Amino acid sequence: MESKSKVERLARTVVADFFLYNPDKIDKGLMNDNFFELLKGELEDAVTYFRERSSGDMTIFWDTLFNRLMQREAKLLESK
Repeated sequence: MESKSKVERLARTVVADFFLYNPDKIDKGLMNDNFFELLKGELEDAVTYFRERSSGDMTIFWDTLFNRLMQREAKLLESK
């Protein structure tokens, strides 16, 4: 079994790549309250990638993603 720190690092990397390659869609989805619908395919790809490379708990992935989303949304709200 992989160590928790390796699984956490993988989750951070996958989420960072998700944000790197989809910044405009992420912002649009957050602002229009349709994030999950707009980025369904991209999220499925990220989840699949994480699952294939980790035996870790998916909670780590989702916690990492939601933390980044909250940070991003806060920045968007501040810039209004």
